[in-house]
Amino acid sequence: MIMLSRNAPYPFPFHAKDGATANFLTLSGHTLQITMANAARSEIMSVRNDPVKAGFIHDGSLILWVFVIGPLIFDCPFDARLIRPNIRDLPNIENDRQRLGIDIHLVDTATTMLKAIRFITLSPSLTQHFLTAAQDQLADPRNMSAYLAKYNRVPITGMPHLANVEPCGR
Repeated sequence: MIMLSRNAPYPFPFHAKDGATANFLTLSGHTLQITMANAARSEIMSVRNDPVKAGFIHDGSLILWVFVIGPLIFDCPFDARLIRPNIRDLPNIENDRQRLGIDIHLVDTATTMLKAIRFITLSPSLTQHFLTAAQDQLADPRNMSAYLAKYNRVPITGMPHLANVEPCGR
């Protein structure tokens, strides 16, 4: 068992110096990992306390998550095909009230310290839509690079509208 504490060393690997990674659909859970070098106090407090909105774009083989946390906007591609089958976990939806829970970790990459941790839930409809898109993605052999390049040309401020972000639960 690993204990996580704010202002303590972050025990998990991270890939980006600044950005977000959607580590979803694994046996260990669903984590939005946000990394910032020298995160400002206002950014840390925003991730800890501000309302969260989430949505995603499903275009071809691409799933591109967009999270809005207060004034902060993060986008992160997600590819279920990259998750090893022995650790992949696609939850079964048994009713229309089920929500996918997501842990949010903010890591200051300059110090490798965990600065914020919180738990949110997606709406039942967003949960169902995402799990369906992930199943579609698993069956889609196309490379998502061309689709991702298209959205990389969109200003980050335009992404929440394209992803139809909606409020998350606390």
